[in-house]
This record gives sequence, structure tokens and C-alpha cells, in this order.
Amino acid sequence: MKRIICVCMAFLLLLTGCQSSQDTVEEETTNNTASMESFDDTYYNIVKFEDSELREDFYLDYGATSDFSSIGRGLQILSSQYFSTSDHYMSEGQYLKLALKQEMVKRDSDYSLQPAAGTKIANISDPTMVQQIQEQDFWEKSGDKYTLKGASFVIVLDPRDKNNARLKTQMDDQSILNYGYECSEKLYEIIQSHEDFEKLKNLPVLITVYQATDLTESTVDGNYILKTYCDGSYGNSEEVNFETVLFSSTRAEELDATTSNEFDIIKSNLKDAATEAAGLVGTARYQNGEIQSMVIEAHLNVKTATELMYLSSILANGVDTRFSSDFDIKVLIYSQDELQAIVIKDRGQDVKSYYLY
Repeated sequence: MKRIICVCMAFLLLLTGCQSSQDTVEEETTNNTASMESFDDTYYNIVKFEDSELREDFYLDYGATSDFSSIGRGLQILSSQYFSTSDHYMSEGQYLKLALKQEMVKRDSDYSLQPAAGTKIANISDPTMVQQIQEQDFWEKSGDKYTLKGASFVIVLDPRDKNNARLKTQMDDQSILNYGYECSEKLYEIIQSHEDFEKLKNLPVLITVYQATDLTESTVDGNYILKTYCDGSYGNSEEVNFETVLFSSTRAEELDATTSNEFDIIKSNLKDAATEAAGLVGTARYQNGEIQSMVIEAHLNVKTATELMYLSSILANGVDTRFSSDFDIKVLIYSQDELQAIVIKDRGQDVKSYYLY
């Protein structure tokens, strides 16, 4: 009888040990996946579990700005250096809840990422620095199960005054970067200690900092400035050189005079060919000083389909032959503000034109 009892106790202990071990592994099942095969290999396949609690909050803050896409897509690009797109699925953040996010952006919370009361940064007393935090999760798939392998976070710095009103004078970049170093480490400490992150605290985590577009100066200058990869402890922070640049602009001439000059030639050729007004604006994304992609909007005033095709061909020929650098280009061609045609030139590929007919 004693032997039977001992065997039962040993079996229960074994089960308890197994259960404890499995508690550290987050597994999910779902049929809601999206293959990204129509995109290039810098994109993740996406798996959908629960909607992020932060989605509405984020949209209200940045849905009408270029930061809306720059924050999400940029975080994917940075994450791919640590969680490969070939081995991982990505989902919306499952662990940062709205209640905790709201605590993080309060000044008087135990989990606050804001400067403490009485702090002065760049001669601004009690500035509000943090506006948003977002999360993306990364999973490995086996059969119909997805195992959590890590997560990435972005802290959005958008300096304002103590009442959260926009500053009349822009805070300098170095002060923003310095605060990014400080609040990144704070976020890591929260991930390690808060119960909401129980499933994440023993997994690799990438913490990034994004400097939001200063709408008093620009509509597109938001960019990532810092990243810290943490695996078992807080890692070494590295500055990130992402930049979005308008063409034509003084900044484009300073950063990339060759591409700026080539863009101006394409623009001039279009205007010379057009019977009426024609405008061309480009938005280019740079990483470490090298152009990665450009989206061009052409606004034409055409009166016939033949005229539209002619000017579209002028543009297609320009992007195919004028640029000496090889990067992804998309041209959206409008007439009277209605999208009429698209020209696409992917890196290393020939140009293709599509008429919306």
C-alpha cells in the first residue's frame, strides 16, 4: 500500500513539474493567417489572434499622419534583424493592455515612462515626452500550433508641454534621443516585473524608440532613432538612422544630391510634356543614408485618355532610365484628384504601368 501511495505521489510531482515548465511557453491555435507571398521577403506572414486593445487609441493619435504607416512598418523592418521573416509569423501585440499603456503615459503612475515631476528637458519644465507604445509579437508555427518566440515594442516620443499641448518651438533631437535611452530601460523593467508580461519576460524583446513627426515643421519627418535588443538582460542600445524625405526639398538636396537632381529632371520633363498644369511630389525612405524606396504622386489636368497615357508613359520612362540608384518606386497618377494609373518599378526589375480601366 505504501508503495502504491509513493508511486502516486511521484506521478503527481512529475505532472506538477511538467505543468510548471509548460507555463513558460505560450502556445495558440488559429486558422486566421495571411500569406504575404505577393509581397517581398521583408514582410512577415501574419497570424491573427485577438485585436490589440491599443488599436483605436493609436489610430486617434496617428491615423491622419505619415507616422501611422512609418511606425508599424518600420518596427517590422527593425524586428526582422532578430526574428527572421522566413521562420516567424507576426501578430498584433497580445500582452500590452490599454489600461497599462494609459498608466505608462501618466506622470504620477508607478509604471510611468514620462519624466518625473520637476524635470526640465531642453529648458522645458515637466515636458510630456511619451505619447504611444505599440507591440508586435513573433511566433513559430508547428502543425496548427503557434509558439511565442519574442516581441518588439516601440515607444513613440512626441514632446509636448506639461498640459500635453504642442510646443511652439521644436525640442532638439539630441534631448529627445537622450530621453529615449532612459525610457527604453524603464520599459524593459516593466516587462520584467508586470504580470501582463508574464509570458514575455523570459523571451527576447526588441525595444525601439520612434520620434514622431513634428507637425509644426513637416508632415513626414517622423523616424526611428534607437533600438535595444534584450535577451536575458537589458541589451546594448544602438542609434537607428531612418529618415523620410520629401522631393523636391532642401533636405533632399543635402542628403542625396544625385537623386534630387534626377527627380527634378523627371519633374521638368513632365511639365514640358503637359498641356496644362502638372505637379510631382516624392516621398522617399532612407536607411543608414541610402535610399530604400520612393512613392511619387503625379497630379495632372488631362482632358482625354490619350493624354493620360502619354504623360503616364513620360513618367514611366523617367523612373526607368533617370535614377542611377536602384530602389523601389511607385508612381500614383491622378487626374482631377482621381487615381487613374500606377507605375511600379521594383528594385532590380523593369518598370510596369497599370491603367485603372
